[in-house]
Amino acid sequence: MKPDYLEPYLKVFPTKTDLINAWADWLESKKSDWDLFAITVVYKAGGKIPRPDRWESEYRNNVLKKIKKVIEPNIKNQSFAIPYEDFCYYEFDEASIFRVTGLRKPHHIHALIPIRKASTYRFWSIDDDDLKKRIRKDLESINSVGSILVEPIRNQGLSSWVSYCLKGKAST
Repeated sequence: MKPDYLEPYLKVFPTKTDLINAWADWLESKKSDWDLFAITVVYKAGGKIPRPDRWESEYRNNVLKKIKKVIEPNIKNQSFAIPYEDFCYYEFDEASIFRVTGLRKPHHIHALIPIRKASTYRFWSIDDDDLKKRIRKDLESINSVGSILVEPIRNQGLSSWVSYCLKGKAST
């Protein structure tokens, strides 16, 4: 169980930079217990109207559910498989100068998945430097998912990833 006072979003920060630094510092403080993975889930369809609740629900109920099953096979312990699930952000209207998609902007979720170091071997293959084949297959079997990118957050990447994820957002 996590103490609530450690979560940065429960405090008010004067600027977005302060919030980003607080998230990065908090997550950095957990790196001795957790391995951190950045995940981007791009959905196949969904229309032109942003519906964050629908896609965040899809992420939590399908993507995270499959990840939990792999990390913790025992159904009773699956709710504890991922120590912190709430760092996820929906994007639709945000455009990138590096990705040109024409008029179609895909619905997608950026998230951070912390996994306890003792369970990382069930999720990530060190030999392949990729997701385990079983979990990749399970995630790709979700009908609404177009693509999934999962990468471990390495040494100095945490702050820049948190900054990228929080663009235009002030809280979870």
